[in-house]
Amino acid sequence: MWFRFAVQIVTVLSLCQSAFGLPFLVPRDTRDNSTPLRNVAYVQTFTDSSGSFLDLTQLATQNTGVTHVILSSLHLDSPTEIHLNDNDIGSSYWDPLWPMVQTLQSAGIKVMLMMGGAAHGSYVNLANNFDTYYPLLLQILQDHNLDGFDFDVEENVALSVLLRLAQQFDADLGTDFILTAAPVASALRNGGNLNNVSWTDLDTAAVSSVRPNGKLFNWYNAQFYEGWGTPDESSYEAVINNGWDPSRIVMGTIVSMRAGSGWTPLSTLATDISAIKAKYPNFGGVFGWEYGVAGVSDGVSLVGWEAAIGQDLAA
Repeated sequence: MWFRFAVQIVTVLSLCQSAFGLPFLVPRDTRDNSTPLRNVAYVQTFTDSSGSFLDLTQLATQNTGVTHVILSSLHLDSPTEIHLNDNDIGSSYWDPLWPMVQTLQSAGIKVMLMMGGAAHGSYVNLANNFDTYYPLLLQILQDHNLDGFDFDVEENVALSVLLRLAQQFDADLGTDFILTAAPVASALRNGGNLNNVSWTDLDTAAVSSVRPNGKLFNWYNAQFYEGWGTPDESSYEAVINNGWDPSRIVMGTIVSMRAGSGWTPLSTLATDISAIKAKYPNFGGVFGWEYGVAGVSDGVSLVGWEAAIGQDLAA
């Protein structure tokens, strides 16, 4: 009975959308935040060479298998200057982005916001003026109904600041709000780091009795590139052997030579992903940095690169 009723609803929605010339998106199953085999797309380049916004809805309509999109990178420059990349996040420049975010979410894709990266200052500013910056950060997440927050910490900051931020997000946004971090892979095996943070110590302290695995951080988007690791079985295993649960370690790779150093061809990634899945059935998944330049070195389109990763994960 419910199935027939649901079919009728979908049919009506389809007819209504067709009448108004809108694309019909079949809702995807909502992926649990703790479920492994994530296909995560970081997006930092939002426009093409002509300045037109990239159509991020293709990540939903072109069967890419993408599960999470992370908008990058937020910068807390001052209490009156909070930028997403080079533009104030509250400016009309971003007007084309937010409807696309809603479309992705309607299709079951979680959309998150990353703060930090190579441009330093955001976490230091937060540490020095938490009570000033945190309400502004919270308002941004609530205004745009975002599903999560990614900590990309590439500057020295006290562990207590990151813990406080995670705990405050959890208290204000609830246990369904996704919390992730993006350390370099070597830092997860007590090697080189881009900051002074012990991710093992932070993860030990960041506990929750009601979140997956009892942890505040759902998973870690580990950077296996730029000399901090390679996206292959050996490098991934070195992290897991340091005590990390494979379901909480998403293996990061760059999407083309334009995205940085350490690019791995799709054909090689397919072999490596297959080997890791065979060894770790609860493999956490893959992320690509970053969508706007994906596929260039492989001779495929942006969505083609994401779809190839999706197929590798689903195989």
